[in-house]
Amino acid sequence: MPPFERSPVAGRALAAVLCCFALLMLLFPGTFSQFANPNELSRYQSVIAAADRGTFEISREIGTLGGHEDVSVSDGRTYSNKAPGLAFAAIPVYRALRLVLPAPSNVASPLFPAVRFLTVSVASILALAAFARRVSAVNARAASLVVYAAAFGTPFLFYARSFFAHAWTAALLFLAWDRILAAEEAGPSRRVTVPYMISGLLAGLAAISEYPVALISLLLALRAASGKNGRAFALFLTGLAVPLAGLAVYDTICFGAPWVLSSAREGFPEYQKLSTGGAFGFQAPSLKIALAYLIHPARGVLIFSPFFLWCVPGFLRWWRSRERRPDFALCLATTVLFFIAMTAYPNWHGGWSLGSRYLLPVLFFAAFPMAQALDSPLSRGLFLAAVVFSAAGQFLLTSTFAHFPDSVPFPAATGSWWFLAHGWIAPSVFGSAPAAGVAAIVIAAMAFAAPLALSARAGAPLSPRPALCVFIGAAPLAALLLRPPPLSYSARLWRAGVFGQYSGRDPARAELAAVARAAASPEEQRQAVRAWRIFGPRASP
Repeated sequence: MPPFERSPVAGRALAAVLCCFALLMLLFPGTFSQFANPNELSRYQSVIAAADRGTFEISREIGTLGGHEDVSVSDGRTYSNKAPGLAFAAIPVYRALRLVLPAPSNVASPLFPAVRFLTVSVASILALAAFARRVSAVNARAASLVVYAAAFGTPFLFYARSFFAHAWTAALLFLAWDRILAAEEAGPSRRVTVPYMISGLLAGLAAISEYPVALISLLLALRAASGKNGRAFALFLTGLAVPLAGLAVYDTICFGAPWVLSSAREGFPEYQKLSTGGAFGFQAPSLKIALAYLIHPARGVLIFSPFFLWCVPGFLRWWRSRERRPDFALCLATTVLFFIAMTAYPNWHGGWSLGSRYLLPVLFFAAFPMAQALDSPLSRGLFLAAVVFSAAGQFLLTSTFAHFPDSVPFPAATGSWWFLAHGWIAPSVFGSAPAAGVAAIVIAAMAFAAPLALSARAGAPLSPRPALCVFIGAAPLAALLLRPPPLSYSARLWRAGVFGQYSGRDPARAELAAVARAAASPEEQRQAVRAWRIFGPRASP
């Protein structure tokens, strides 16, 4: 592959994107001292149990770190209900860190963010670097804009600093494809044995980290076989078999048989209903869910990241060019088929979360064709405007509490901006004091702005001019901040309750009390009573 770009500006822009992304992974540990996300906590508890006690049963860790609903129960034993791939990768990291760090007493201890960084964040940074390298070979002028958009204009930024499997699987899947390309570029040689096996290993690890992405792993296997190289396909399957064997052993130990997944033993009644309907909880694809994924005001991909509109002309340009047809087929099939598959999942919104998190695994495959569409000053200028809107929204969303229910529309304006105005800033490596929070926000703003400015220079010429592009992108978000959409009464209760319970800035729950007093109907009064029971001063965080 050629270097990033012959232009020094483009090279500096790509380097700035990668460095600032890595800086943000280190700046924010991704945890709140009084809030433990069940999705992360469940995985972390299984890591601790396996590393410290030699078992995946987590009842003791629940007693130490706290209970949650993300559990599976088998033969009276309690396990994480998550696919175990990320936990498998984290166990050796945890064991190494325990040589120098004490056992964790809560998720805010240094051990948890260190484990997260050395697994999810490192994989995300490596994948972003590989993505930059591949995109720059397609369209060197616009490469940094596309890479910046994927890194800073999507929830990938947030989930790359979280112990969720979404950014983790997105990274592993793209790296698996990158290894296939590397093997093919090396030509017919015994040296390609390792890349194909690594590709299969990464694809398999992704599949056992988030079960729906097994579809993408299968597509990657077909891509490995597309060169009519039976040896390559066999090597890929050899690598793939290793994590699948690990899953079989895990399921046998925990749930009694290699074909019984944790989702079949859900301990939470609501999740039991989800997992028993259809095939592993998946039903027929739904047009309603498809539209919600795209334009729902609290989750829509095109609401959070409108630059994904460039996927369509990107795929069309790629198809007409007739270049790299196997890779075109892989990216298109991965994006379209995975999207359709996820529209069959009734719990599509993902509870308290940021954006459409279930679609994140196909991020790089969907973003890669966009470089094909950025071949004119006008296309790059409008793309820059869309990226400004997206990145500014993600800056707000990741600067404070970012786990929103789907009842909070346009959360950057109705949630994050409100939290920041009330002094609630995400904890950073500087601590949680107000001055430390301000310092972290300033550094984060610079980390967002500097690579964007360099990327705009690398993409020149732009039409309209860069300053006007920035204004076009920032104006809609500014309008939302100045006049945020009205929230439902239940959403206002949630916002005030979460602020009071988890920010540490409203111990008396004055904000929640003010919303409760504003109840205008018997139903709203009942909602206020329920919210006070959950989030009131006597409620346990």
